Amino acid sequence: MKYRTTKIWTIAVLMSALVLGGCATPSTSLEETAAEPITVATAVDTEGGVIGQLIVQLLQANEIPVVDQTQFAEISILRNALVSGEVDLTVDYTGSGERYFADTNPTTWSDPVAGYELIKQLDAETNQLIWLTPAPANNTEAIAVTKTFAQEQGLETVADFAAYVNADKPVKFITSTTFAQGKRGLVGLEEAYGFQLTDDQMIQLQDGNTAQMLKALSEGQNGVNFSLVYATDGSLDKLEMVVLADEKSVPPVYAPTAVIREEMLTVHPEVETLLQPLFESLSQENLQKMNAQVAFDGENPKDVAAAYLAENGFIQ
Repeated sequence: MKYRTTKIWTIAVLMSALVLGGCATPSTSLEETAAEPITVATAVDTEGGVIGQLIVQLLQANEIPVVDQTQFAEISILRNALVSGEVDLTVDYTGSGERYFADTNPTTWSDPVAGYELIKQLDAETNQLIWLTPAPANNTEAIAVTKTFAQEQGLETVADFAAYVNADKPVKFITSTTFAQGKRGLVGLEEAYGFQLTDDQMIQLQDGNTAQMLKALSEGQNGVNFSLVYATDGSLDKLEMVVLADEKSVPPVYAPTAVIREEMLTVHPEVETLLQPLFESLSQENLQKMNAQVAFDGENPKDVAAAYLAENGFIQ
């Protein structure tokens, strides 16, 4: 009888534990889910550091837990990390959609609205990634030279650059591998304007850090006389650079946009509301100014972001 009593008591204890556990589980699960941090990762370039810190600090100011992986990697590695779920939120550019979805109409990516709507739709359907509100700035890719060199060689447009190349004049173009190989990058410009650069006429960097490229151009390192730039680069004016006009609009519109995994946005839906006014404030001029503070003045992206958020009323 003693054995039977012990056995019955044990069963009762187990059943009570199951019942109580079943009641407690949903509450515990919700608490754990709400506390799940968002891993924010950005490209290694100057702008990645600036916009990444704007996001990180704004979320933290609103008590959203964040894992800071700003300036994480170059853009293709960053994209793969987001798709695989290694990171949760990145900063990407609408024109990148042409590389991600190669079967689309190339001209779509030159339209800021159509390009955004298409990448938003395709990434949601294919990868469960949500593109939030884009910035009005257009960080499109271009070719720059020093003002002095432009005046000496009569360079104002990409057509002028093509004529310069075809005249077998010395060329050392520093660029990113992504731009050099892109159909809407250098490859597209070559086809549109009728010129061809050889490998020994280029220095290709794995990342898109144009601050490093512009430094090489301004100092003439390794014979560099042309450089890839982005329209929001802050050093263009201070370093007295000229951007060659692309009259055929080959590179697409690149509007900076926060991209988040749908699963994480479900956990933290307030992120969309918080980031919308921030990104709407990121004009060409604002990004150029902040990028210049980092790339040219040597300030820390954290400090630049903190000052911008405070000055514009995003944080107290």
